[in-house]
Amino acid sequence: MYVCHKNQRVMYVGQTDQREVYVGHTDQREMYVGHTDQRVMYIGQTDQLEMHVGHTDQREMYVGQMETNYNVGHSDQATRRSEFDMMAAVRRKRPIDALHAEANQRREQRAANNNSDYVEGSIVRIKLENILTYDSVEFLTGPFLNVIIGPNGTGKSTIVCAICLGLGGKIGLLGRAQQAAEFIKHGKQKGRIEIELFNTDGDNYVIVREIQKNNQSQWSVNGRSAPLKAVEELVLSKNIQVGNLCQFLPQEKVADFAKMTPEELLENTEKAVGPPDMYENHMKLKEARNQSRNLQQGFDNLEERLEQDINKNSRLEQDVKNFQERERHLEKVEILRKKRPWIEYDDKRKLYDVVKRERDTKVDSHKQARVQFEPLQRRLDEIALKKERADGQMKQKTNSLRDFATKAQANSKEIEAATDKNNEIQDELNLKKTEENARRKRIQDLQRQVDALQSEYQNTDEQENLQPLLERTTNEMRAVNRSMTQINEDGDGIRRGITDLKRQIDGCQQELKKMQNIENKRMEILRGKDKDTYNAVVWYKQNKDQFRGNVHLPMMLSINPKDASYAKYIEMHISAKDFQAFVFEDSQDYTNFMNIIRDEQRLKVNAVKVPQAPLDSFKPKYSIDHYRQYGFQGYLKDYMHCPDGVMRYLCAQYNVHSIPVGNRRTKDCIPDIKRDHPELRTFFTDDYQYTFRVSKYDGTISSRSSKIRYPSWLTASADTTREKELESQIREHQDELKKQEEKYRDLQRQSKDFEVRMNRLREEKKQLTQKKDQKKKLLSQIENKRQRIRTEEGEAVNLHAEKERTLRKTREINIKKCKSLQLMKENTQKCLELIMGKVRLSLQHASIVKDQEIVEEELRDQSQHLVNLERSVEEAKILVRQVKDSAKHLLEIAKRATGTAANAELSNELRERFEQYPATLEEIDSMIHEEQARADSLFQADKSIVKEYEARKKEIAALKAELEKRRSAMAGHQEEIERAKQQWLEPLKVLIDTINNNFSYFFSCMSCAGEIELSQPENQEDYEKYGVKIKVKFRDNETLRELTPHHQSGGERSVATILYMMALQELAKCPFRCVDEINQGMDPINERKVFELVVQTVCKKSSSQYFLLTPKLLPDLLYADNMTVLCVYNGPSMLNHTDWSLKKFMRRRRKIVD
Repeated sequence: MYVCHKNQRVMYVGQTDQREVYVGHTDQREMYVGHTDQRVMYIGQTDQLEMHVGHTDQREMYVGQMETNYNVGHSDQATRRSEFDMMAAVRRKRPIDALHAEANQRREQRAANNNSDYVEGSIVRIKLENILTYDSVEFLTGPFLNVIIGPNGTGKSTIVCAICLGLGGKIGLLGRAQQAAEFIKHGKQKGRIEIELFNTDGDNYVIVREIQKNNQSQWSVNGRSAPLKAVEELVLSKNIQVGNLCQFLPQEKVADFAKMTPEELLENTEKAVGPPDMYENHMKLKEARNQSRNLQQGFDNLEERLEQDINKNSRLEQDVKNFQERERHLEKVEILRKKRPWIEYDDKRKLYDVVKRERDTKVDSHKQARVQFEPLQRRLDEIALKKERADGQMKQKTNSLRDFATKAQANSKEIEAATDKNNEIQDELNLKKTEENARRKRIQDLQRQVDALQSEYQNTDEQENLQPLLERTTNEMRAVNRSMTQINEDGDGIRRGITDLKRQIDGCQQELKKMQNIENKRMEILRGKDKDTYNAVVWYKQNKDQFRGNVHLPMMLSINPKDASYAKYIEMHISAKDFQAFVFEDSQDYTNFMNIIRDEQRLKVNAVKVPQAPLDSFKPKYSIDHYRQYGFQGYLKDYMHCPDGVMRYLCAQYNVHSIPVGNRRTKDCIPDIKRDHPELRTFFTDDYQYTFRVSKYDGTISSRSSKIRYPSWLTASADTTREKELESQIREHQDELKKQEEKYRDLQRQSKDFEVRMNRLREEKKQLTQKKDQKKKLLSQIENKRQRIRTEEGEAVNLHAEKERTLRKTREINIKKCKSLQLMKENTQKCLELIMGKVRLSLQHASIVKDQEIVEEELRDQSQHLVNLERSVEEAKILVRQVKDSAKHLLEIAKRATGTAANAELSNELRERFEQYPATLEEIDSMIHEEQARADSLFQADKSIVKEYEARKKEIAALKAELEKRRSAMAGHQEEIERAKQQWLEPLKVLIDTINNNFSYFFSCMSCAGEIELSQPENQEDYEKYGVKIKVKFRDNETLRELTPHHQSGGERSVATILYMMALQELAKCPFRCVDEINQGMDPINERKVFELVVQTVCKKSSSQYFLLTPKLLPDLLYADNMTVLCVYNGPSMLNHTDWSLKKFMRRRRKIVD
């Protein structure tokens, strides 16, 4: 069903048996309301509600709303069938006047009760501004079935998108965009969605969402700004679930309904029609099941651990008994070792008393000896005083003697220095005599050399005149030099030419290398995007000889845009899969390649075969000049270079020979192209790809524009024409380079010959010049020698004067030596006198020392006796201290061994235990040895094993208690699960039975069979595996089969989907449902039956709101009075919505009928 304008056409509002009723016309253009198979359908009386939709880019859209009021009846099956038959009677033939009268009565009755039909949360009004195809639109919805009808592309699905976005739904639910800003109309900065929800307790809820270009949204509720969370809470409180496919099924998600697993379908059904706590109980049961598994796993692990600990302790029990027996023997050893230091202490204490008495006796003896020692000490002190005075006198004599000896030694050194000075003066005189003799000898040698040179000069004859020979040689050298200069100039010119050629060749090669490097860049791009295809390309390059025909590398390597700016058109038109595909011209090569790459090397690659048709057979219908007025510059084929085989594949698969490419002007000519050139199904502007599609239902043309993506495969492009030009230039330059290099080598050979000749001439000139200058050279040498003789004669030494000067200096030095010798004699005499006085003092000092030695000997003897006594006393004192310290130390050891405090006495308990054991060290040591031997005879178990045994014993007791605690907890948890299961499963079974009854009934009305059953797993406790299975049968010779995306056709799945949603209708607690183009793919029979079932089920007082979107309807369908039809249409001839008046339209219609 559709509404459209056409010039000189009449709008048909109903037709039965070739009777047409004319409604009216506006501005010589009349309208008709859809026809199918030469029959026109009556839609119903319009009430006072009018819907206006703005215009978009010279295209205006109109949404009309028409309502009819028919009460469908109750929900039991018997009543349903009778009502179904009654409603079928609406299709009988009736006069148009009777229809108008009935419609007026229904409208008056509905005006009073209309608001009461809405349920809490139903949609009352929708208003859109700058959303997708709409500039501005506002329309009211009915409380029951709302059929939104219009051709493809007019904006039906936009209404579904607006409901989802306006109620806080996620963008991904729509399956058509990634960001909210993509829903803003092209060229606008923001979009606005306003939805009014019915409120039974007061003013309706008005939710507004403004979407900005930066993907930011502002929300408001009833005029007040609100966060998204507040909107979501409001929507959730009304049980609106736009994310539940059982409630909200947009066009892009219709196929997803059949793809839902039974488990997902059960959960969505629970959320859509189950009691409020059913879905929550299900989720709790799933969580409780996981907890139960964890509890059981923990219990089993604990039980296993307890059994392991018991087994381990049983193996250690005998070792522990041996350990305990050994510990008893060791305990006796420990007591004996504790008593032993106390026995040692008692012995040491008795010894202390003995050594203390001996020390006191020795102290008394020492005091008596000290009284006898004092007189000898006084006599020794007197002798020591005398000896000290004698030592002072000896020291004084020694100092005086040292001073005079030092002076005599200084005089001796002065005499030695004077003697050395005399020797130096004599050496200087001898040196000058030697130098004078050497000078005289040099003069004699120089004179002999002068005589020899003079003799040679006199013997040299006059030479012939050599000047003419020199001039001839010079002229010849100038001629050779001019020739060499000319050759060098010619060589420099050729060398510069060679350098220029090499530079040109290098520039071309560098440019060619850059162009050839494009393939490497693309290979790196391919490596990053598809490693398998990259490896396959590398393998092929190494194994080309295995293929007999042409094999072209993947298209991303074979295609070169003629300009980098053309790459975006090529990539937009050709799929990425084919960009990675190898192209084969030979079928056997294709088979061999795929066997090796896919089967043997396990690489996932794509490959295609070239069609047999020649490239010339692919020609466009018209030359590009035919479309040049719209800005088209060429076909896509003209924008790229590639091998013929690849181009044949692209022409056959992608029609690149007939896809025109335009510029900015092309975008402004889209309406003209669409109107005048329907053969252009796909073309490009500068930034967009346009695709036209003809509807299979009504022949209308819809268009789609896609933004051209930035290229990613062909970002590096090569110009093959330029590449060939560069190769040709390189060859030409190389040929010219060879010729110039040969010329240069010839000039080098000539230059070498001239250079040899020039060297010969230079040698001849040199010899002539030497002959000419020989006598001049001899005269110069004679003069030089004579000059040296004169210089040597000027350097003569006066030996007589030097001898006189030497005698004078020697005499002065000898006088000084005599004075020093006299002083030395006087100082030596003083030293002898002092030595005699010192000898006399030495004899006196020796007598005093002898007396001192005698007294010291007597004192030494007496002192030795005193020292011995002192030593004896000190040793006694030391012994007393040692014995005392040893006793203290032994006491400390004894107290430490028994754990007795430092200031405490031995405990009575230990005294009693000590009395049970021997009292001497020998007996104690013997008993310790005996008990230790008995302990060592027993098996020595590791103490850690005993600790482990005791710790495990405690752990076993704790594990037993924990097991009992967990067993009790598991039992309680299982009881809770059983109670929750009863609360969930029983109502669920009732719910599924109810849905099954409704579903089976709807299928039976269509002469088919269907049932809904609860799928229960083998283990009834696996609550996550419970699901809903839909089984259907559309033909008598079939059995019931589960609904899957594979077993049934698309139309059959659509029938099952909408009937399942209808089966939920009466059970639903949600305020509205929405289904977009569910009838696509249905055959006419099923479509008619489904539509009538929808009308029968939804148009009831107890039913919630329902939105059904479709591009077309069959003729003579069953309609109900209280359903609402919203017609959506657009086109260049549409009236502006402000100019449309429904009342005027109806008045004109009545005049025509009358």
